[in-house]
Amino acid sequence: MRMARLSFLAALAAAALAAAPATAAERYRFGSGPAGGAWNPAIGAGTQLLNQKLSGKYHFLHSPSAGSVANVRRVALGEFETTWAHVVQVYQQWFGTQAFTKDGVKRTFRVVANVRQQTQIIAVLADSPIKSYADMAGKKVNLLSRGSGSSVNCVNIFTALGLIDKVDARYLGFAESGRALGDRQVDVFCSAGAPFTIPALTELSMQKPVRYVSMTEAEQKKVVGKFQFYASGTIPVQKDVRGMKEPARTIQYDVFWLAHQKMSNDAVYDMLKVVAAPENLEQLSKAAGYWKTLSGNFASLKEHKIFVHPAAARYWKEQGASVPEDLVKGF
Repeated sequence: MRMARLSFLAALAAAALAAAPATAAERYRFGSGPAGGAWNPAIGAGTQLLNQKLSGKYHFLHSPSAGSVANVRRVALGEFETTWAHVVQVYQQWFGTQAFTKDGVKRTFRVVANVRQQTQIIAVLADSPIKSYADMAGKKVNLLSRGSGSSVNCVNIFTALGLIDKVDARYLGFAESGRALGDRQVDVFCSAGAPFTIPALTELSMQKPVRYVSMTEAEQKKVVGKFQFYASGTIPVQKDVRGMKEPARTIQYDVFWLAHQKMSNDAVYDMLKVVAAPENLEQLSKAAGYWKTLSGNFASLKEHKIFVHPAAARYWKEQGASVPEDLVKGF
């Protein structure tokens, strides 16, 4: 009887094993950004594509976040397996400086792609008397919610120009700040552009025209001279932004795609292979234009010696990209 029972249990176990999938899908959290920003819908579209194309092998969970600062901190801690971040925060976490001084040096992640170069937008309502940065002294300037990379860039700009203690700083989120500018609760809107617009501001301009405020060349040099992550750039006139009639000088910087060491080499390679495939990238770009410029351009990392994931280097080299060998390093 005991033998029969054992045989029966063994048969049940064998049947359960046969019915189960050979391997469970690897699960990865993909950190995005706050509502009203460009990263949230872009990464949402990306995770949908990845889950569609890699079903059964991997499962990607779209995880909204407060933005670049939170993304870097959470990927460094392994709370996100993959995410996007500004080069500013990547550098700061890599070396444990500024916003990440208390965190200390953390190099538990690698760069897997260059998403795009962003610009910083500083805008006012088109009928505002504010024509220059100097005019912003004493005005209500929204620097976006703390914890976002956009806020860090806003603070850096106003710090470099000697205005941070002269403005009435506010820290509202993307959607809130657009409404606040439209209701004249704030005088100035500061935000990252993707690369030259941001949904909250573009949508506002349909009802109330807005104008981008341009830096002078001297102001650009001050900001770039103080913060090595930035370069000078110009935002061309955007036809989708009602009220913008002239180009605006500003600063620009890279956004990188990161992966935590918990991600398998195969997952990193397969993730890139799916997203960057021409037909898939075209589909993604229609849903979220942020994906249009995805590349294996890691040149700006050379100065800082921030490492590229070996599986990512393998993928981009296969596509003909030149990846600096001294930047390719595993864990």
